[in-house]
Formats: sequence, C-alpha cells, structure tokens
Amino acid sequence: MAWDFGTDPEYQKKLDWVAEFVRTEVEPLDLIYPNPYDRTNPEIRALMKPLQEKVKEQQLWACHLGPELGGPGYGQLKLALLNEVLGTSQWAPLVFGCQAPDSGNAEILAHFGTPEQKAKYLQPLLDGEIGSCYVMTEPTGGSDPTAFVTRAVRD
Repeated sequence: MAWDFGTDPEYQKKLDWVAEFVRTEVEPLDLIYPNPYDRTNPEIRALMKPLQEKVKEQQLWACHLGPELGGPGYGQLKLALLNEVLGTSQWAPLVFGCQAPDSGNAEILAHFGTPEQKAKYLQPLLDGEIGSCYVMTEPTGGSDPTAFVTRAVRD
C-alpha cells in the first residue's frame, strides 16, 4: 500500500497564494513593526485590517475553524501546511487569524464556552480585536506542561 503525502491541488493553489502574499505584503511589516501584537497601536491596527480582509477574500481566515465560526473548516493538517508558510513572519499568523494561543483558545471557547463567554470573548477573538493567553503552573513542573503529572482519586 502506498501513501500519498501530496497536498490537495486546490489547497496547494491557496498555499502558493499565501507564500506570495506573505513574502510581498506581510513580511515587510516585520521590519517596520517587529511587535504586531500591540493591539493598542492604531497604526498597527490600520495596517492589519486590509491584510486580514484580503485573507478573508481568499477564504483562509481562521482556516482551522468551521464555517459556524467564520473559518472554512480546513482542520489541523491544512493549518499545519499553512503555518509552514506563515512561520516566516511575526505578522502572518495574526493576519491569517490563526496565531497561538488564540487558535486553540477559540476552539475551546467554541466547544465548551457558555453563550455569555462566547459573546464576551470568542467573537472579539475571532474578529481580531483582542488576544488571548493561558496561564498554568504546577508544583512539579512550574509552567512546563510536559512535566505535569496528575492522578484521579475516587472520593
């Protein structure tokens, strides 16, 4: 049995567009504003919005999310292929709406959030108006999740 590790030709066309777009329109911003995460800077917001609109026109915004959340539902494998290209720029993941930890936090909120949490946090996160974070600490691992240990005890 042979395994085909090729990329779907239609999605490859999208990846080719992404590579050109990132190289010509997104990467230059890394030289001007090395920190695209400052959402309080009006210049950064003004630069980001038109780029995000172009990504949305290509149906690549938040590509890992389903249509009910504004994404095309490509899933994690196609997100990985996209991230291979986006990794060349600090700006690119924000421009494409799939930066960590926002991408994972959006999925958690979408699946498990209350309607109030979705309205307050999920929609602004999907709209690129806010960023998210996560905090963790354990006595045995600090903030290194690979060192965490847990157990369950019926009580």
